[in-house]
Formats: sequence, structure tokens, C-alpha cells
Amino acid sequence: MERMPSKQFLCFSLASLCLTLGPALLSVSAAAQGSNTAHVEQTSSDAGKKKEVKFEVVSIRPVKPGWSPYDGSPVPLSNTNPTADGFTARLTIWQMMMIAYAPEGINSWASIPMINAPKWFGDGDWYDINAHVSDDDLAAWRNQDSKHELLSSAMRAVLKERCKLAIHEQPTEIPDYKLVIGKKGPKLQATAPGSALPSGVKLKSGGVMVGETRDGRTTWRFHGATMEDLAWFLTNLTQDRPVHDGTGLTGRYDFMLQSGDPHSRDIDHPLDNWPIDHLGLEAKPGKSPGFTLVVDHMEKPDAD
Repeated sequence: MERMPSKQFLCFSLASLCLTLGPALLSVSAAAQGSNTAHVEQTSSDAGKKKEVKFEVVSIRPVKPGWSPYDGSPVPLSNTNPTADGFTARLTIWQMMMIAYAPEGINSWASIPMINAPKWFGDGDWYDINAHVSDDDLAAWRNQDSKHELLSSAMRAVLKERCKLAIHEQPTEIPDYKLVIGKKGPKLQATAPGSALPSGVKLKSGGVMVGETRDGRTTWRFHGATMEDLAWFLTNLTQDRPVHDGTGLTGRYDFMLQSGDPHSRDIDHPLDNWPIDHLGLEAKPGKSPGFTLVVDHMEKPDAD
């Protein structure tokens, strides 16, 4: 099975971590350093229930050679969030593909292998994208869920039109981790009902995580978080294996995660750098249903 070059894959994985956690993680990390059903075309008479949208206007321009992600450009770097009326970002073609075809949003990016990609695909070229949806699609666009399914559908249309993309999916099994309860049971503190949450990075469940770094070690304190939130966080630490919640715990909890000794971090086993045994939990390796993206045809996008 062919995968993207390791350099591109590592860059992509790190980018996904920073993008998902948002600005709060960027400030801390700088100091520390299922089957896919979203792709099937669906229609609905209810505008708020649309599953497929195309950009009415889209501009794609290659970034000048030698560009650095730290040059202070006002264009959002590797943004994955829609704007109020469209989408604006600086992305690689690889990232565009993942926005278009990752079945569970950004969390599943690193777990999707690809074969038959063109040789230029791993060059790491960047493009500025500025797109807008039609007035008829604005209501649905502004009310799409956290998986941003309408952004995915619009990006698929862009790739098909501008890159002449022809692609299909091939079912496969992908390596993953299952978050499970340890032999001695969970050691989690339930969130007190009605307790106020501090300011921090908002989690999908509505909980919050707050980070800080001291002496090279980063600490994240979770408040009102679920086990799905924890699985999401751990997924963003791995390069090629998603983490799925298998604990069966449905409550909300307050807990802390701390990175290991910065001088003994294991690059090949990133989860070992963020121990969870003090929570009475384990991450067991396994496999889960997934798919491989097979590229039948693709061209570089025409600049406009």
C-alpha cells in the first residue's frame, strides 16, 4: 500500500493538531514544541439539511516559491473552518483532499492512506483559496455541523472541476487505538453538576481544556470533558492511527494530562509521551474499518 512521503505526512499531522486545537494550543506548543457515508450525494427540500453545496465563486492561486508559513501572511494557514459566506485558507493539495474526503472531519485525516497519487502531489506546494457560496446556500452553510460536511462537498467539487480529479474508495482496515478502562478501573473525577467552566479551548462536547507549559512540559487540564474528547485529543497526537473511545463511560469528567520528560520523548510512539494510566485508562492497538483513496486521475489546479 502506497502512502504519502513521510516528510509530507509528518507536516500534515502536526498541522492537523495545531488547527484542531486552535490558537490556545499554538501558543503553548510553540513554547514546548467508520465507513464513509458523507460522500454520497443527497438532497433535501429543507435548506438547513443540505448535504451537497458548490462554491459559486472560487479563486485558487499558487503561493510564490520560497514562501514560509511564518511570514506573517494574513491568509489563514491551513484553515479548516468555513467563513460566514465561504472559505478562505492557504492549503496544500493534500490538505484540500483531506478536507474533501476525510469521513469524520479533521480527526481522521492522518488515518487515510492514498494510492496512485501523482508524483507532484508530495511536493508540498501551497495555494491561496478564496471561495464564496451563493445566497441561496448561505442559510445551510452557516448552520452546518462541526464536521463541516458542506465545506467537504464544496471542496470535492473544486477538486473535480479545477484538478480534473477522478477518485474512488477502496474498503480496507486501518490501524487504530481503542481507549479502554484499565484492570483497576477508571480513576476519573466527575464534573460537579452546574460547575462553571474556565476560559480555554472549547471541546466538541462543550467542555473546555486549558493548557500551560513549564520547564519543557505541557499540561492540559480538561473540564467537563467526555471520553470522546479524550480520544479526539489523543488522535491528534498520533501520525497515522486514530483513537476510538471504547470505555463505555458516558459522563463528564475533570482530569489532567501532562507530557513526559522532554529529553526522553519517543517519536515513534507518541501516545507514550502523554501517559493516561493515572486515569485508569489504556490505549490498546487494534484495527477498524476504513478506506483507501484511489486516485484515477488528477492535475495541478489552474491558477486564476
